[in-house]
Amino acid sequence: MARRRGGEAALGGALFVALAILVLVAFAVTRAARAGDDLVNTVELQPTLARGANASVGFTLAEPDGAVDVLIIDEEREQVRALELGIPLEAGPQEFSWDGLADDGQRAPSGLYALRVILGEAERDILPPGRIEVSQPAPAGESPPSG
Repeated sequence: MARRRGGEAALGGALFVALAILVLVAFAVTRAARAGDDLVNTVELQPTLARGANASVGFTLAEPDGAVDVLIIDEEREQVRALELGIPLEAGPQEFSWDGLADDGQRAPSGLYALRVILGEAERDILPPGRIEVSQPAPAGESPPSG
C-alpha cells in the first residue's frame, strides 16, 4: 500500500511540474506575440487638462499606416473628439493636441478620457494605457475644494 501511495505522489508531482511548464510556455508565447504586435507604443498623455489649455497626446507608431483615426474617448469608450480621421502616418513619434472640446464644440464634462488609435490598413483598434483628467474650475468667487 505504501508503494502505491509513493507512486501516486510521484505521478502527482510529475503532473504538477508538467502543468507548470505548460503555463510558463503559454505565457511566454503570449508575451512574444504581443511584443511583436505592438503597433502603438511609448504613449504619453498629459495627465490633466486645465480650462483654456491643451493636453498633449503622443505615441510612437511601429509601422506606417495609410488610414489612421486618432480619437479621444470617454470612460464608456464612446468617441468624444476626433483629433484626426483617416490620415496617413509614417512610423515613428506622433504628436497631437486636445483642447478639451468635444466634436460638437462644447467643453468635455469633468471626467477621465483616453486615447483610441484605429489603424485602418492594419485593421487594429488600439486603446493604449493612460488617461487625461478634465476638471471644471470652481465658479467665480468660489475656491476649489482642497484634497
